[in-house]
Amino acid sequence: MQTRLYKKLADTVAMQIENGAYKPGDRLPSLRAFCEQHQVSMSSGVRTYRELEQRGLVKALDRSGYYVNQTGSPAAAPIAGRSGAGPVSVHSSAGHLRLFEMANQTGIIDLATAKPAADLTLARELEKSSKRVWREKRLTSVEPIFPPGSEELRRLIAQRMCLDGCRVAPEEVVITSGSQSAMFLALDMLTQPGDVVAVESPTDYGVLELIEQLGLRALPIPTDPGYGISMNAIELACQQWDVRAFVVIPNYNNPMGFCMFDQCKQQIVQAAKRYEIPVIENDAFGCFRDQNRRPLAIKAWDDDGFIYHCGSLMQAFGSSFGLGWLVLPKQRSAEVRRRQYSQNLCVDTHGQLISVDVLSRVALDRFYNNISVEYDRRTSLLARSIHDHFPRGTRISRPCGGYLLWVELPIQTDTADLLDDALSVGISFAPGKLFSTNDQFKCCMRFSSASISVSSKLVAVRRFAELVQQRCHSNY
Repeated sequence: MQTRLYKKLADTVAMQIENGAYKPGDRLPSLRAFCEQHQVSMSSGVRTYRELEQRGLVKALDRSGYYVNQTGSPAAAPIAGRSGAGPVSVHSSAGHLRLFEMANQTGIIDLATAKPAADLTLARELEKSSKRVWREKRLTSVEPIFPPGSEELRRLIAQRMCLDGCRVAPEEVVITSGSQSAMFLALDMLTQPGDVVAVESPTDYGVLELIEQLGLRALPIPTDPGYGISMNAIELACQQWDVRAFVVIPNYNNPMGFCMFDQCKQQIVQAAKRYEIPVIENDAFGCFRDQNRRPLAIKAWDDDGFIYHCGSLMQAFGSSFGLGWLVLPKQRSAEVRRRQYSQNLCVDTHGQLISVDVLSRVALDRFYNNISVEYDRRTSLLARSIHDHFPRGTRISRPCGGYLLWVELPIQTDTADLLDDALSVGISFAPGKLFSTNDQFKCCMRFSSASISVSSKLVAVRRFAELVQQRCHSNY
C-alpha cells in the first residue's frame, strides 16, 4: 500500500523525536529550511508539520515556528470496528434528528453535522450565476426538467469524472437531489425488503437510515480508521451471506476520515465482479485534495458496471443546495427514472441551470485545492485541542483531508449522555452509537472542524473537555 510523502517525512521526524535528536521544547527547522533539507515542495512541508501536530508531537506558536511538545506522546488512532454476528435489522433511535435541531440553535457551534463551512463555499459565484440565469433563462427556470436531468449538466459531470479517471458517458448520469437521494435510488433499485446490505462499521448514519426505510438488513464489516474496510471480512461476508449490495464511502470517509488505498479500491471492484454484487459508492467527500491531488473513485476501476457512483456538489455549493447525481449502467437508466418519478417528479430546475453556469465558468479544481488546505488547518486546530485537553488515553483519527474527526474516549461511557454537557458550553457533536447497528461505538464521537474558522471557538471545546474529564474521573 502506498504511503503519502508527507506521512513518510512525519515518520522520520517522529523517529528523531523518539531518539532524542529533538527534545521537548526544541524548535524544529523553519518550513523553508525543512523543505530545502528534504528537497520537497512547501505544500509537502506544511502537510508534514500538520501531521506531526495531529499526532500530538509538535505545536505551532504564532510567528515563532514549530516546537516539540513537552509530553512528546502522540494520540493513538481509534480502534477498528469488530465483526458482528451477522445481518441485523436497523432500528434508528432518531438521535440524528436531534443533531439537526441543535444545528439550528442560535449560539451553538455546530461540530456535529457533516456539512461544509458557509465561508468556504462558492456563495458569491452562486449569487452571480443565479441572477444571470434568472435574467437570461427566466421562463426555462420555471419549467420542469424531467429525469434524467439537464443534458448539459450531465455532460459537464461526465467530463469532470473523466478528468478524474472515471470513464463515464452523459447517458450514464442521472441528476438527483443530492448524494443521499442517489444512494436511496440505487438501493431501492438493487434490493428488496429483507435483503442483506454490507456496510462499513462504523458508517454514516444516513446510510443506516436508508437501510431502515427500505426494510433491509445491515451486515457490518470491520473498518479501520487508517485505511478502511477489511477486505478479508468482505470476502467472508460474500461467502457466508447472500449479500445483495455493498455501500462504501472510500474517500475522506464519514465518520472516520480515512482515504482508502487504491489497492483496496481495486480489490473491492474485483470482489464485486467475482461475487456479482453491486457496490454503491458515496463519493460526496471525494472532491477534497491531498497535496493538490484528488483521490480516485472506486468507479475508476469499473469496466463492467458493478459500481454505482453517488456524487454531490455540496462541498462547493453548500449543504442547502440539494443537487447530486447517480452514475449507473445505461441499461438501468430507464428503471431508475421510473423510480425517480415516484419520489419527486423533477429535480430543482433553477438549481440545475445555476450548476451548469457555475461549472462552465469557475476553476473548480483550484477552488477545491484552496478549501482543502483551509480545512486541513481547521482540523489540525480541533485535533490539537482534543489531544491537549481530553482525558489521557483518548484516541483521535488522523484524516488526510476533509473536516471530520473520529474520537474514542478511554472509558466505556455512552457519549450520547455527554450531549447536554456539550450544549451547556455552546457546542455539539455526534455520538458514536449513531454510526452503528449496536453499541460498540458508544464511547466514540464524531466532530466536524468546518465551523472552527478561528481559534477562539476552541474555548468551548476546552470547556467541554473539562466536563468530559469530570465524567471520566467519576466512572473510574
